[in-house]
Amino acid sequence: MSISERAAATVQPPKLSRIVTEAEVEKALDFLRDSAAQLGQIREEAIKADRYVDHVEAIKTLASDETSDSKRRADARSSQEWLSAVDEAARWAGELEKLRALRTAAEAKIEAWRTESATYRGMKI
Repeated sequence: MSISERAAATVQPPKLSRIVTEAEVEKALDFLRDSAAQLGQIREEAIKADRYVDHVEAIKTLASDETSDSKRRADARSSQEWLSAVDEAARWAGELEKLRALRTAAEAKIEAWRTESATYRGMKI
């Protein structure tokens, strides 16, 4: 056995530890697939809640006894019903953003895995 062959035999390929495992990628893909319907439902609720704020404001503005439009609108916006509608719209908007952020994180995890896989393929170990 030559010196080169002996040296090559003693060199161990580096152990490659993955930043993102295939199990994590599978979980991220499952989440993206499974949360698609939920995203649609939350978006629907957020739109309806936002429109409901406008509806409550219109009803309260029409019912106001104030003399000017700005006073009627201020009267409507100071009602408990309008504040409750705003709270509900804000809650749905928050749920929508939370789900979007979770989906973005899952997409980033998949992209990190893809990049890492391409790097390992390029190393030809």
